[in-house]
Amino acid sequence: MGRTLVGRRAFVIWVGANAAGWLLGVVVVLVLSTLEELTHFGNMTYVGLGMGGSVGFAQWLIARKWFGATARWMWATAIGMTLPFLLVDLMRVRDLNSFLLSALAAIGGLLAGWMQRNSLQSLSSKANRWVIVSGVAWMCPALLVELVIVPGHPKTILDSVRNIGSIGFGGVVLGVITGLALASPLNARESQHGSADPPLRNTKPKSSC
Repeated sequence: MGRTLVGRRAFVIWVGANAAGWLLGVVVVLVLSTLEELTHFGNMTYVGLGMGGSVGFAQWLIARKWFGATARWMWATAIGMTLPFLLVDLMRVRDLNSFLLSALAAIGGLLAGWMQRNSLQSLSSKANRWVIVSGVAWMCPALLVELVIVPGHPKTILDSVRNIGSIGFGGVVLGVITGLALASPLNARESQHGSADPPLRNTKPKSSC
């Protein structure tokens, strides 16, 4: 069954919000990284907090309308993504290869999804699957960045394009994976109850006079 008009619109808005939240997260991480120079702690923690908080906020702005998610959704994303990176900082791990970064992102996604699943109970009886979806969705952008980005200072225009593209496209990947997982229950709800959007015009009955 194809997506309904409302389902398509929800999907597009969701992907756009994730992309915007991801780019905002990059900026927030850069700002927070200045604290590391002052405290000499929290380099990776700021990555989890900045990306999780920014994306979580962007997701919540859409989720609260489409399936009634509370601010808990945003906090779940921020906390879930921060915890594994905080653990790495506490353990003083310095050798962070691509596989470890992707694993940390996956663990953060799993934690966030586990805390978010209750928000999806009204959408689907299989809300627990969201935990796996969230883990995979957060791991894929991390893999994209690590596999595509050119380490060090870019030497050519193509290197710069690869770096900017891998970072900028991460939010789109995250949004598409999570958006597809939400599209099916959203469509099912629309099929049963009709459009979730409130009427935009006044339906006051006409006078009989």
